[in-house]
Amino acid sequence: MKIKWLALLLIVLFFHDGYSQKIDWNDSIPKYISATGAKLSLNKDFVKEGSSSLQWQWSSPSVLTIENPALFKKAVNTYRGGLTMWIYNDKPVDSALRISFVAADGSTPYWFDYNLGFSGWRACWVSFENMQGDHKSKDLVRWTITTPENLKSGTLLLDRVEFPLKGVHHQATPDYQTPLNNTKLSRTLWHWARLHEWEQYQYDLPLQAVSSSQQKDIQTISQRLTAQVAPENGKGNATKALSIANNAKIRRVDGKMTGAPLVSNDELNKKAGDIGLSDLETMLFGFAGDWYYNKNEESKQAFFDVFEYAIQQGFAFGSGLGTNHHYGYQIRDIYKAAWMMRDLLKENTPLNVEIRRTLSYWSGLAETRHSYQYGRDELLDSWNTLLTPKVISVLIQPDMQERVREMKALSRWVSGSLAFTPGTIGGIKVDGTTFHHGGLYPAYSIGAFATIGKYLELTNHTEFTISDDAAHNVKLALQTMRNYCNLKDWGLGIAGRHPFNGSISNDAVQAFALLADRGDLTGSGNKIDEELAADYLRLNRTSSPYKGKFEDAGIKAASAPQGFFVYNYGALGIHRFDNWMVTLKGYNTDVWCSEIYTKDNRYGRYQSYGSVQILASGRPVNNFASGFVEDGWDWNRVPGATTIHLPLEKLENPLPGTLMERSEENFSGASSLEGKQGVFVFKLKEKDRENFTPGFVARKSVFCFENRLICLGSDISNDNKEYPTETTLFQLALKRNSEPILLGSDTITGIPVEKTIPGDSPILLSDTKGNYYRVAAGQDLHLLRQMQKSRDNKLKSETEGRFVTAYLNHGVAPEKAGYEYMVLVQPTPAQIKEAASEKKLPYQVLRKDTYAHIVKDIPSGTIGYVVFEPLEMKDDYLLASDAETLVLLRPVDKKTRMISICDPNLNLEEKTYTTAKPSRPLTKTVLLKGKWRNSSNDENVSIKQENGNTRLTVTCVDGRPVEFRLIAQ
Repeated sequence: MKIKWLALLLIVLFFHDGYSQKIDWNDSIPKYISATGAKLSLNKDFVKEGSSSLQWQWSSPSVLTIENPALFKKAVNTYRGGLTMWIYNDKPVDSALRISFVAADGSTPYWFDYNLGFSGWRACWVSFENMQGDHKSKDLVRWTITTPENLKSGTLLLDRVEFPLKGVHHQATPDYQTPLNNTKLSRTLWHWARLHEWEQYQYDLPLQAVSSSQQKDIQTISQRLTAQVAPENGKGNATKALSIANNAKIRRVDGKMTGAPLVSNDELNKKAGDIGLSDLETMLFGFAGDWYYNKNEESKQAFFDVFEYAIQQGFAFGSGLGTNHHYGYQIRDIYKAAWMMRDLLKENTPLNVEIRRTLSYWSGLAETRHSYQYGRDELLDSWNTLLTPKVISVLIQPDMQERVREMKALSRWVSGSLAFTPGTIGGIKVDGTTFHHGGLYPAYSIGAFATIGKYLELTNHTEFTISDDAAHNVKLALQTMRNYCNLKDWGLGIAGRHPFNGSISNDAVQAFALLADRGDLTGSGNKIDEELAADYLRLNRTSSPYKGKFEDAGIKAASAPQGFFVYNYGALGIHRFDNWMVTLKGYNTDVWCSEIYTKDNRYGRYQSYGSVQILASGRPVNNFASGFVEDGWDWNRVPGATTIHLPLEKLENPLPGTLMERSEENFSGASSLEGKQGVFVFKLKEKDRENFTPGFVARKSVFCFENRLICLGSDISNDNKEYPTETTLFQLALKRNSEPILLGSDTITGIPVEKTIPGDSPILLSDTKGNYYRVAAGQDLHLLRQMQKSRDNKLKSETEGRFVTAYLNHGVAPEKAGYEYMVLVQPTPAQIKEAASEKKLPYQVLRKDTYAHIVKDIPSGTIGYVVFEPLEMKDDYLLASDAETLVLLRPVDKKTRMISICDPNLNLEEKTYTTAKPSRPLTKTVLLKGKWRNSSNDENVSIKQENGNTRLTVTCVDGRPVEFRLIAQ
């Protein structure tokens, strides 16, 4: 036993002393550290970790040497391996340290310079791959820091020195100290890390004399800003701020502010006493509010002391905090605090000047010195978190000329950023969808819309409001959200990593009113945009000043949107009539399926596997009342989706981090005709991942005619012999055990119920929400009413709930299985009776195979063609078609045809997380029976007569349907 303990002790000592990746000098200075021409000691007052920092008092020339190869031996051979540390400088100087790593042969294969133009703490995060030098040797034996040649003496502190085992963060932030510390950074993507880059910009707008109208506009915006962030009825309370400040032991030592280490979230160790930007935000906002509302002199002083402390700690002009990614979500109230303290900040004291510079820098205002840069990514984050801080940073400047120039530049930038963005980068797309994380993302859109609305609230009817073009684009985006939400809730397929709780926020609803109040965008010349105002009145059910204003103008609440809406930037179709909505969702090579994080949406793999979700219940309509509840939810059974029913441990994301799965197939999305009828396609092919089935394929379609959804599946195949493949008709939470469904003429209630319904003849059943499902004969239909156990999508804790489910069982390892069923959404009694009859079906399946799914709607005469493979056939209308083409055709009369042709493929050149490469045109050719001419002059359509028939060639781009009218010749 003693031998075992001795061996364990030796192992611990070996790894702690020889292979530790972190320098510990809390008690003493390690023997492997030395310095020439200098005195080394420990400083207990100014620290970034633990109880001591290393103090280096030097006289030039001085070299600090760390001779412990074990520190960096692993790092230099690790992906993104490198150095992270913090340096404290007492006085800013125009010089740089030379930080070098020396190899056994005496060469210096890695080195970089660290600029000392600062005072206080600054981060130093540099990976070996981003260091200068020839990188020829990795046999490093020594690390040196050399003082500047042009300085005689100085004092520096070092702390939090580490060669992290996981490497330096991929979003290490360039700053004034290390502007080249992340040359591998995709700067167009990681906008958080571009502050230093933008600070190099110079205004391309000159300073000009301020007109009286401009001065009045600035005053108007300032008054509105006060009403927004510091209303008269607000309250100030510094209790929490004082608690944080006391725990952080913020104090003055030798004229300098010090206290607990302030670091970014990636370094934050609350147990060790660190504080983060959110804590700083709480302190500054609390102290500012207590001064503003209560005139507490102690809180006024505390505000300035804490801000001086923050600047000393690295929340300062020109600093990057090592990494600053997503910092905008942690500092918004700092700017509100600054606005409450604006009168005190206008005096040009050294601290005030530094505070104003810090606020401007961290708001990213410098980016607006130039026009918006086309292709800049992640706009929703910027709008949401930093747009109001930009306005505040402008308006706290004491010089009116600067304020006017900066507001003009900001207005120009905002308008430019609201232009349509290409590819999958963030922003507004040509179809009105709004993108974040490379995809349609309503959960992020609502915050962006809310802040754009607040910007309009500040700038409406001033010189500094957004342009008309920008306003039109925002209107499109807002009305697109209106279309895919019912009333405020959106479906599971577009929920990202936030299933079950997606809803338009009150602030985003307010954006409808604020854009309406900006002025008419319809060409009517009215002072109010009546369309947006009507949408606002529909979405906002409570009294408000804008509700009163719009109603006084004679505007009434809009009706619910009607028809079929195509959003192929999200592989999404939305079908609406009366007060219900159906969300049809797929994914493809350019559109991701779902967003799965380490602690979010762990079981959300199937959200877009051809899902068909009905929102039709509730007053107003909402997800919960429509039966979509997380507790007890079977994540395998998403309505409409075709899935392999896996145990949750196999359904869970197999990756340790994020999974945003894209397909190897292009053909998924939607098309429409006359804004009323629609068709949706999903071509499934699972990728080869752990617990996935790479041979899992399916071809699915949904044809939408009024309240009739004809759902078809073919070629459903996989080799998974352990778990069954299913297509779910519905899965709905039961409020009560007595909630009935109808199966034929039978009423079924209670739990548990488990039925397998013979497929000898067609089956008609209802769900609990008034929707009916007619399942064609020859299928294996299963019905369940049961208490289900499941797991929470974040914590994976067990949940349970009562559910009723109907699904089609395709068995294990199906080969070319298929299905056919019709959904009647909220049908009339006459429609229910008709569906129960085999003689009077409202649709006809003309084809369902590998090549095509073709359905005719009897009442309208419309025919939908989903063409998977190159097709030639005998038909009354379509004789041939290219592969992967959606065609909808309605004979108006013998001499007129309405037709739309669509390829939902965005055809993006780059298949990456996000790309700024635009959608590329695709040509689609179909052959129609008979001789026809196009009644319009659509440049996207060409017609050629061929042996008494008509060949149409259509150019498709952005996944948008091309619709036109044909006249017989």
